[in-house]
Amino acid sequence: MAQALVVGNWLLPLLYLALLIDYGATFFLRARTHARSPWLWLVAGVHAAVLALRGIHYGHPPAHAQEVLSGVALAMAAVYAAVEIAGRDRRSGVFVMLLVFLLQYTSSILLAGWPHEVHAEAAASAWGRLHVVPALVAYTAFGFACVYGLLYLAARRGLRHHRFGVLFDRLPPLDLLGRMTWHALVVGFVFMTLTIATGPAVAASGREAAGHLASNPKVLMKMVTGGVAWVIYAAAMVGRLAAKWPPQRIAAVAVAGYAVVVALLVASALLP
Repeated sequence: MAQALVVGNWLLPLLYLALLIDYGATFFLRARTHARSPWLWLVAGVHAAVLALRGIHYGHPPAHAQEVLSGVALAMAAVYAAVEIAGRDRRSGVFVMLLVFLLQYTSSILLAGWPHEVHAEAAASAWGRLHVVPALVAYTAFGFACVYGLLYLAARRGLRHHRFGVLFDRLPPLDLLGRMTWHALVVGFVFMTLTIATGPAVAASGREAAGHLASNPKVLMKMVTGGVAWVIYAAAMVGRLAAKWPPQRIAAVAVAGYAVVVALLVASALLP
C-alpha cells in the first residue's frame, strides 16, 4: 500500500494540472462554457480514495499540515463541482483549479520527504479532530461565496459605469455570478450548521473535554469564530428567503462576512 500512496501522491497534482489546462481553455477560448466536467468528479474521487488509503495505512485522518493542505484542495474541488452543477457554467473554474493545483502540489512536495510515524496517542487525537472536516468544507464554501461575490460586485460596478475589460468579457453573466454566490453560501451554511451541531458531542467524548475548552483560548476563539460565521450567514439566508434581499446585498454580506471570519481566524492563530 505504501507504493500505491507514493504513486497517488504524485499523480494528484498531475491530474489537477490537466484540469487547470482544461478550464483555462474554457476561459480563454470560450469553449464548452456551459458543459459540466465529468473529469472533475473523477479526479475528486481519486483524491478522496488516496486520502482514505492514507488514513487506513497510517491509522489517522488528515491532521498534520502537510495532509491538511491536500484536504483543503479536495474540499475546494468538491465544493466547486457542486457549484458548477448548480450554476451550469464553468468559466470561473480556472481560478479555482489554479488554487487547487498549487495546494495539492505543495502538499505532495512536503509529503514526499515527511516521516509518517505517528504515535498511538497522536493518532487517537487526530481521529477526535475529524470534527474539523465539515468546518473545512464550510470555510471553503464561504471562500467561494466571497470570490463570486467580489466578482459580482466588480462586474456590477463596471456595468453601471460602462467600463468593460477582458476579465469582464470572460466572466459569466451578472445574474449567474449572483446565483453562484448564493449556492456557495448555502453549501457553507449547511456544513457550518453540521459543524456546530456535532461540536459538543466531539468535545464531550474527549478526555480533556470541558476543562480543556475552558482553559484554552485558541479553542474558545475557534468556537466564537464558528458561531459568528453561522450568525452572519444565517442572517443572509433569512434575508434572501424571507426579506427577498437583492443579489448585490447577498454578495456584500458574503464578502464582508468572510472578511470578519478570516480576521477572527487570524486572531485565534495569534493567541498564545
